[in-house]
Amino acid sequence: VGDCTSNHDLMSSFATDNIIISVLTALFVMIILLFTFQSAGLPILLVLTIQGSIWINFSVPTLTGGSVFFIAYLIVSAIQMGATIDYAIVIMSRYLDLKKLHPPQEAMARAVNESFPTVMTSGTIMTVAGILIAYRVSDVYIGHIGLAVGRGALISVILVLSVLPQLIVLLDKVIEKTTFRKKTTTGGAVE
Repeated sequence: VGDCTSNHDLMSSFATDNIIISVLTALFVMIILLFTFQSAGLPILLVLTIQGSIWINFSVPTLTGGSVFFIAYLIVSAIQMGATIDYAIVIMSRYLDLKKLHPPQEAMARAVNESFPTVMTSGTIMTVAGILIAYRVSDVYIGHIGLAVGRGALISVILVLSVLPQLIVLLDKVIEKTTFRKKTTTGGAVE
């Protein structure tokens, strides 16, 4: 009776906890990115890309007939957002620097080429670590968390290297319009 009651209580609180964790994680990441890039559009684009990888990550077990432990979803979604947003930041930072010298498409091509080793190294480490945890740990709950972390990192790398660059170039004008500029002493804009 104790296990049934405990499981019921956890399941009934999951929906509320999931919304709170997801919203707060995305909000804090967006606030940090807002100050980092001084843009309102960029944080939304970067967070939506990683949030998309989280949704894809947790749709895999559903589509394959597996199950997702609700506690694993809460933990992994926060870890995936916090850890893999760096991949998007690396590409975006490089793109903004290169865009000062090149047109958007060329700047993005160079940014992806220059960021590829960094993103792949970090993503591979996180993917392999998660998969090792999944298949080397005897506890099924920890194994599910490890598998979800590894799979999520891989999906994030794929989206950041393939989908995000296209979105950035496509929405370049929107990003420009939502970027805050500081005035210098000579009156020019500083990026």
